[in-house]
Amino acid sequence: DRVLDHAVEMARDIAAHVAPMSAALCKRLLWDSAIRGYTPHQVASLETQLHQRVMGTADAREGVSAFLDRRPPRFSSRVSADWAALPAPAPEP
Repeated sequence: DRVLDHAVEMARDIAAHVAPMSAALCKRLLWDSAIRGYTPHQVASLETQLHQRVMGTADAREGVSAFLDRRPPRFSSRVSADWAALPAPAPEP
């Protein structure tokens, strides 16, 4: 029971405070890593590329502003409209 309660609490926190695009990219990277067998080096490379993709966005600024203002964020990006495919992983060194 406690595990489920904690999982639900975490899911609510993610839904309320994480930009939908960021959550979708994280989920896609996790699935692709498992399905395609990416190496740790490839995952790190993709993670860096995706981090760079989202950090300059309006949602990134909104997340910081909402946190500093102690208010719920109002994210504007929509996964259905703004999604771009993940880049190819970097080749192994």
